[in-house]
Amino acid sequence: MDPHPVISVTGTPLKGMKSGIIRGEVVKWKGPISFLGDVDPERGTLEKDGRRTDVSGKVLVFPEGAGSTVGSYVIYNLKLNGKAPLALVMSRADAIITIGCILADIPLVHGIEDELMNEIHTGDIIEMDPSSGRIRVFGKHEAEGK
Repeated sequence: MDPHPVISVTGTPLKGMKSGIIRGEVVKWKGPISFLGDVDPERGTLEKDGRRTDVSGKVLVFPEGAGSTVGSYVIYNLKLNGKAPLALVMSRADAIITIGCILADIPLVHGIEDELMNEIHTGDIIEMDPSSGRIRVFGKHEAEGK
């Protein structure tokens, strides 16, 4: 039996992203992220408020960015170091994160309503088409067919 998505939504993609499905595990962060200061580009970790999590190879889901123009280069350095997130899903993307994703060729879909963001959890599986902004979220057990 095929798993059924918990959520299906279409957000706003970055223009020029390649089509094709990306599938990855979610790392959810509930507050804003400043890539300069909160993210270690050599380790691929996000550390803030006493919590640390690995974002490399994951779909990073968070509401919005929190400043510093150098954050674009931190995102680019994540990619250069092989520690970048697979993709970003956000409520509100800013110019800093958008530019970082363009530099690093990291898919970004934004414009996801807060109510829907609340339904996405760490460990869920996301399938997304970065060219159209279509996202399907599977709960961990549904994605495994359990």
